[in-house]
Amino acid sequence: MTLRDVLTLALSQRGLQPGSAAPGLPSARASAGTSLGAQAAATTTLRLMTYNVHAFVGTDAVYDPERVARVIEAGRAHVVALQEVDFGRGPAAEPSALEWLAERLHMRAHFTYTRDGKRGRFGNAVLTPYGLELVAEGLLPRRRDEARAVQWLKILAPHFQLQLMNTHLSVKLRERHAQVEALLGAEWLVRASSEPALVVCGDFNSSPFSRVCRRLSRDLKDVQHSSPRRLATWPARLPFWRIDHMFVSRGMVVEGARVLDDALARRASDHLPLVAELTTRS
Repeated sequence: MTLRDVLTLALSQRGLQPGSAAPGLPSARASAGTSLGAQAAATTTLRLMTYNVHAFVGTDAVYDPERVARVIEAGRAHVVALQEVDFGRGPAAEPSALEWLAERLHMRAHFTYTRDGKRGRFGNAVLTPYGLELVAEGLLPRRRDEARAVQWLKILAPHFQLQLMNTHLSVKLRERHAQVEALLGAEWLVRASSEPALVVCGDFNSSPFSRVCRRLSRDLKDVQHSSPRRLATWPARLPFWRIDHMFVSRGMVVEGARVLDDALARRASDHLPLVAELTTRS
């Protein structure tokens, strides 16, 4: 059975067809295309999500990209930064899980490879219905842990351009410190420092009080500081640790931030997604 067959079967068991929305949610085309695109053009506000999808394997150990698609739809994000994406491997005619997800949500996708995974290539990805322009991508310093990468993309939305850096840092303390120093260096954040609309997000494997987050907070601001409560993102079933973050340039306004924490989100991955609404100062 091919990946396409598995995904189609998962949809049919829920009474859905590829490209349709889950019951009770806006359609993927409406949420990712016409209605959200019109809203962004009218308000110059973008809704961003950062989400570690755990290779589409949920807390019940079930591989199910459809659940991830439904969580993304519920967040109604214009731009989605994903970590631990299993791109897949197979015949040329068989779509990867990421290609399927992009088609399901009516979005474009860009994948950045970090290493080989159980089902093929493994890495980070960005999804959006808007234009995508790659600025740079590459691996971060490592010693003993698995490879980690950062991707820098320009999002070309109506009346709004955004510089987005999406990454997943090491679980090893010393490697995380080396990786954040590289991220802050000339190749990445120094080079992007003049950009008025910049977002750095992902799974940092670091608490808000860590050296990693303190270093990033010197020139950027944490979107969760706009919320009355700081919301944890991991582990999804009983979250107590805030390790998924979104930092933005100081010229941007954070209209709000939240963590999706319903029953579906708690099953779809071992992380919960963080969603923020952002706009630039006029």
